[in-house]
Amino acid sequence: MAETWMDAKMDHLTISVADIDRALIFYRDILGFQVDWDRSGLEIAKVVGLPDANARQIMVRGYGLCVELMKYYTPEGKVRTPNRQCDFGLTHFCLSVRNIDEVYRRLLKDGVEFNCPPQEIRPGVWATYFKDPEGVAIELVERLEK
Repeated sequence: MAETWMDAKMDHLTISVADIDRALIFYRDILGFQVDWDRSGLEIAKVVGLPDANARQIMVRGYGLCVELMKYYTPEGKVRTPNRQCDFGLTHFCLSVRNIDEVYRRLLKDGVEFNCPPQEIRPGVWATYFKDPEGVAIELVERLEK
């Protein structure tokens, strides 16, 4: 087993968005994340390697996960070709839930489009995928106790 020399833990993931208000409505109002902070400015330019970058950042927290929603005003972002789950790079993040069928029905009612209803992918494990407004895939999984 590899030594964990960094003494690190996952802090957050960031999603660059075209419409930050739409993203906030999705993560806060539909998925139930809470807003930690909301700020705008140029201070991120050097860190992200984009000279003169100006962005609005909103950190939302929920379900043991922090997601930073970032809207770049300069430079302007570009739409990426939609990724398939088999393409290289980050493909999705997953939320472990209780009562996946209830969560699925509630999100459907809120207008969320799923790839399919929850499926049993192995004995006692049910899963389904949907996408956020930017096309980021989110998996829901429920592991039933035996």
